[in-house]
Amino acid sequence: MWSQFCPFCHSENQREFPAEVNIHFPGMKNLTKPTVWLFPTLSVCLRGGAQFDLPDAELERLAETDSGSQSYNVAA
Repeated sequence: MWSQFCPFCHSENQREFPAEVNIHFPGMKNLTKPTVWLFPTLSVCLRGGAQFDLPDAELERLAETDSGSQSYNVAA
């Protein structure tokens, strides 16, 4: 799925894990918006980073539901 090297620290010490992710939209105004569920395979660097792909359908739901809000970039 991913390169054998971590893109954050370039370590070869990575593992893949099945995961369940529920994305919530930030802010009080978004409390009633439906969350977006994902069941990705996480690529975890055992030195601290993680990444996963989002399917196109879920990316579209995030873009439509969260249009105009502040963007967030969080490294796991």
